[in-house]
Amino acid sequence: MVNHLIVGRRSRPYSYSTMVDWSQLPYDLVVSIANQLFEVVDFLSFSAVCRSWRLVYLKRNWTPSHCDPWLMLGEYTEGDVSIRQFLSLTQFRVYKFPLPEANGCRCWGTSHGWIVTLSQGFAIRLVNPLTRACLDHPEHSMLRSRGHNKVDWFAAIQKAVVLKVRDEFVTMVIHSYNLCLSFAKHGDGAWTDVPFSVPVSLINIVCFKDKVLALTGVGSLLLIDIEGPDCPRALCIASPPGNTKGWKNMYLVESSENLLLVLRYKHQLKLKFKVYKFDILQRKWMASVDIGNNILFVDDYGCTSVSACGSIKPNCIYFAQDNLESSVLPQQEQTLIICNIKDDSTDIQRIDAKPTTFYACPVWTTPALW
Repeated sequence: MVNHLIVGRRSRPYSYSTMVDWSQLPYDLVVSIANQLFEVVDFLSFSAVCRSWRLVYLKRNWTPSHCDPWLMLGEYTEGDVSIRQFLSLTQFRVYKFPLPEANGCRCWGTSHGWIVTLSQGFAIRLVNPLTRACLDHPEHSMLRSRGHNKVDWFAAIQKAVVLKVRDEFVTMVIHSYNLCLSFAKHGDGAWTDVPFSVPVSLINIVCFKDKVLALTGVGSLLLIDIEGPDCPRALCIASPPGNTKGWKNMYLVESSENLLLVLRYKHQLKLKFKVYKFDILQRKWMASVDIGNNILFVDDYGCTSVSACGSIKPNCIYFAQDNLESSVLPQQEQTLIICNIKDDSTDIQRIDAKPTTFYACPVWTTPALW
């Protein structure tokens, strides 16, 4: 079969046998092409084309300018292998990966490629769902402590998160029973507890401009100093915004170099959100009507913000509902609720995922290969 390449007014025969050998492309050009791919699965397919293209993976030269989080769904088994499902919004497609490292664990997503897992034996570790790399943290004795009562391992931690503070990963956990906040860095031999002068109920933690900030149950903003000479310590730096009664959950998130407070409400079975922006100079929260070209990905434990790209709608909140109330039963259907902040409209999309055989706590996590 012969095609013709048109050059000006003349043409010459061009056969597939004379096509370019893509493996001979200059390496800099291959890197440039690779970094046009935003989806990690597309990059892995790219790396499998030939040896020279795989060098981009081996040399870790894939640095995409944009990466949307995936929604990690429930767990099921194929034979004796534990499988986790991940929803990518780019093509609204569910990927399935063997992940025995998280088998039977409660999980929290992060923005740095890791998920935090809590096992039934109270072990805390970081797991990369793509590479299956694991980082173990030391055991924390407080997880098992609740006086003379038996501790429910599943409820021992209220929230776990991985923060990047001054280019160093820090794992922080909020304990459920004793209202304690602890943190550990990779290689630490023990957890460090943050002392509070009075009992404080924390519900969210975030890193903003290399500072660790925490949100209390009444909406106060705390600075958690983990690096100074008198550390660790907690300082209150802002009061809650006014008129915040009736919220279901509150979140802190960094979005386009702004610190946002997101309040989730549920009025007459309808989901609603309010967004506040923090004024650093005045140290107060200001109501925000929209989030511009950004998107917020919210689950029951945290919130992630990215700029809109492709088919994902800007100025929207993508909310994944937790199903802890039916944790002992297989999940029959998972849905994603999309709330438009500007016009207050709501859309519901059904996720075509396999029913789970274990509890399903959907969490947003940003995939990363290293």
